[in-house]
Amino acid sequence: MRLYSKDAYLESDEFPFRAFLYSTMPERPDLAHYHDFIELVYVAEGRGEHLYKGCSYPISKGDIFVIPPFVQHDYSVIGDTPLDVYNVMFLPSFLTHELQALSNMTSFFNFFYVEPFFRQTLDFESHMKLSILEGQELKQRLERMIEEFDRKSLGYRISIKALLIEMLVWLSRRYEERIVVPPIHASQSKAIQSVCKFLEHHYAQDISLEQVCQMCGMSQSSFTFKFKQTMGKTFTEYRNEVRIHSSLKLLRETDDKIIAVAECVGIGDLSHYNKLFKKHTGLTPREYRAKYRHDPGES
Repeated sequence: MRLYSKDAYLESDEFPFRAFLYSTMPERPDLAHYHDFIELVYVAEGRGEHLYKGCSYPISKGDIFVIPPFVQHDYSVIGDTPLDVYNVMFLPSFLTHELQALSNMTSFFNFFYVEPFFRQTLDFESHMKLSILEGQELKQRLERMIEEFDRKSLGYRISIKALLIEMLVWLSRRYEERIVVPPIHASQSKAIQSVCKFLEHHYAQDISLEQVCQMCGMSQSSFTFKFKQTMGKTFTEYRNEVRIHSSLKLLRETDDKIIAVAECVGIGDLSHYNKLFKKHTGLTPREYRAKYRHDPGES
């Protein structure tokens, strides 16, 4: 399976973005792949199947969805006409602060993070399908973004970022209108396990307890009690543990400043990060880096 690398597809490290319209032809061979960037996809014309995490989902004009990094997927065409899709590709770092702010909106959080994560357990109807008028409006937004990217006129980077943020807000509002993300249909214990797995993928996001309770379809008091009963620790304690564990590799394998490592795993306060790190490892981040920097066997 091939990797579509950000170095080959995005403009540059300074501006990790690309947008374009692509036609998948009926005779195109299978090209299962994954990429190290986020891809937002809008199906403009045609019908086909989206192969996602080993499952196949029907797609057609009006479907819009997000593909997270490092997820295997591919397209196949149904019928004799091409499958035309708009692709908007970018790294999370392209909108670091904006994504954190947008994540406070439940509708955006559901569309951008929750829905892709639980996609394989839900019917494809949980995806957002735009109406004809909504599709026309979205296409206009996408075309403006692509035109800015292709022409690269003065200030195009600022313009593209502003257009992308505005489009994500617009999509979040359309998503909220549909209320398409149902609670996890499973026992409470399995729901808790699903939330834990979700946190392991999205630990850097500022996920609120309210959002997590909505994901499970549980009240805050019920979730809080059940989470501690199942995991032996509170939701906040578990998230902190995941964040600290995720920072270990960054300390060992990069030269990033400790504050940058803390921010990368979702902790914006250096003093708080140092305190949590010492609590979980018995060392300060600086001591850990000095001790294990050259020990590839340390997990």
